[in-house]
Amino acid sequence: MTPDDKRTYIIGIDTGGTFTDIVALSDRGQVFTTKAPTTPQDFSVGVMEAVAEMAGALGLSRRDLLSRCTMFKHGTTVATNAVINRHGAKVGFITTRGFEDTTLIGRSILRVDGLGEEEIKHMSYMTKPEPLVPRSLIRGVYERVDHKGNVVFPLDVKHARQQIKSLVETGVEAIGVSLLFAWVNPVHEKKLKELVHKMYPSRNLFLTFSHELAPVLREYGRANTVILNCFVGRTMESYLADLEAKLQADGFKGTFMVMQANGGAVLRGEMAPVRTLSSGPAGGVIATKHMGDLLGHPNVISTDMGGTSFDVGFIAGGFWHYTREPIVARWRLILPMIEVESIGAGGGTIARVDKETRRLLVGPTSAGASPGPACYDMGGVNATVTDANLVLGIVDPDNFLGGKKKLHRGKAEEALRRNIAGPLKMDLIEAAAGIHDVVSSHMADLIRKQVVRTGHTPEQFVLYSYGGAGPIHAAAFSADLGIKKVYFFPTSAVFSAFGIALADVIHTHVSSYVYDMPAEPSVLNGRINEIEDGLATIMAREGFSRDKVEFRRTFHMRYRRQMNELALAAPSRDYSEADLKKIMDDWEIKFEELYGKGSALRQAGMELISIEIDAIGKTVKPVISPGGAGGRDAAAALKGNREVFFPGKIRKWLKTAIYDYDRLRSGNAVEGPAIIETPIATIVVPPPRTATVDQYNNIVMEMA
Repeated sequence: MTPDDKRTYIIGIDTGGTFTDIVALSDRGQVFTTKAPTTPQDFSVGVMEAVAEMAGALGLSRRDLLSRCTMFKHGTTVATNAVINRHGAKVGFITTRGFEDTTLIGRSILRVDGLGEEEIKHMSYMTKPEPLVPRSLIRGVYERVDHKGNVVFPLDVKHARQQIKSLVETGVEAIGVSLLFAWVNPVHEKKLKELVHKMYPSRNLFLTFSHELAPVLREYGRANTVILNCFVGRTMESYLADLEAKLQADGFKGTFMVMQANGGAVLRGEMAPVRTLSSGPAGGVIATKHMGDLLGHPNVISTDMGGTSFDVGFIAGGFWHYTREPIVARWRLILPMIEVESIGAGGGTIARVDKETRRLLVGPTSAGASPGPACYDMGGVNATVTDANLVLGIVDPDNFLGGKKKLHRGKAEEALRRNIAGPLKMDLIEAAAGIHDVVSSHMADLIRKQVVRTGHTPEQFVLYSYGGAGPIHAAAFSADLGIKKVYFFPTSAVFSAFGIALADVIHTHVSSYVYDMPAEPSVLNGRINEIEDGLATIMAREGFSRDKVEFRRTFHMRYRRQMNELALAAPSRDYSEADLKKIMDDWEIKFEELYGKGSALRQAGMELISIEIDAIGKTVKPVISPGGAGGRDAAAALKGNREVFFPGKIRKWLKTAIYDYDRLRSGNAVEGPAIIETPIATIVVPPPRTATVDQYNNIVMEMA
């Protein structure tokens, strides 16, 4: 970079369990990537080190890079880690008198929520998770609003004061409030908010009210959402304030934004801490949507295999899907998150032998960033997926992270012999191949389950593989699923950070109110206009005038007396009666696509249960232009050869060509057995597959 080069940058950061990924988008549309180890003891240290790595790659100092950064977008696992490790605030919870045990009963599904199929089979071992708010810190207040919003019993203010005081005297750091029908009429929650502020104006209490955070029906999920927001609130606020201060002290003067799980980034002051849960995986789906639009792929399965987990999302019909009731660390929430399913299957996932059945098991526990896999030589003694891939010759010990970190093959072999090969009385290579095959099968099973339950089959999709470890296993699990095309990108190793960097500003409002369909157009239009006016006010604080905001609507509908609803994208305009009838027709078509021909029954009556509206402010996107066409011959990118053991059906050592991704050109073809290496990822091309380089320098691997 020349001294007079004055490029500016948007930076996207994703802190994973093992690595912190960073992407810089220049104002000229260029994309730069790198990563640094995550530092769980203080995530901001890893973030600052990642920025320094990027600065070095650009020929700048960290201060120079930050001074040129116009927007810093951060996706983080801080909130997720706080929930998993239960390192959060002491929370008090207030609800309607008589409903104090709602979160403890858990709709009778709390015992199985968040468990895998194998865990659910062992009924005698299943227990409910320890509550985040024990019964001793839950208070009920006398009040009642009915399902239509009518005040049946006014809030008993004197009793409410006593309940608030009793919680504060126990030393709670946060108070969450979720009254039974506050989603219809929040009058009593607003009064409780006023009381807390009057009673304790100088006390640093973190407060959350359900009518502000999640004004939707189903009191169990709504209560959990409020509680988790309180539980992680102070941790998130403290971390983000500290990180922003560090960035500013090192020259950053741009806009600091926080990634949310709904697929948008927002200003730190507009953030709801609970909405940062799963914000990193959401970034991967955003990047998938962006590349799918570019490449003309309306149906895409996105797979992210990092150091700790394997995450699966999908784009169907050109759009991602939201999950209405995501489960985080066994807690069922109610807030829109991009639908991403995760299992413990990453490069650092630990393999072990079951003591009772003598079976080889892989996951879900991970060695994490510290001590990491045994081959990191940082004190790790367990055999992991990365150790297995190193022993198989798939991973080059001298090229890990572009040679910045050397892997210790001897340590990997020792861990595999002690923990797997010895107990199972098998050859070392067979043990490593077994680990590779088992984790690949876990990933195929998750994809199959995730796709089939939407009414699709995996063969209808192309697959995007990303994450540092994903391209190693993609060929194996895609073949198991019958998927014809697999794509790898120059940004695959940091794909979630890439998605975060190009994420738009999005605020989502979901509110429940039952409308019999077709609803009265004037009533429904009035309600929607009210919601969009509120969102427009928020977007104005983000710097977007109303004419620069795109509104996206989703209707959640069901047949009368059914318990579950189905989402349908709705057009953004004032509705006529004919428009609403068309929406009903479209919904029934979707219903029958999912549940089978003849399952729809208009005579049962149809209800609109919830309205979900996204307000979207577009941000700068990278310019991904086609490159110059090269020939089919990839010899110019050939680095050499090495012996690699291919697991699965091949199950033998093969002399394997090793290619440098950066030297491949559009039109080049690489025939398996081959490995394509980047500084931060390894792409395995088994025989008889062929990988070609498309016009955007993506690797496209097709089934033979």
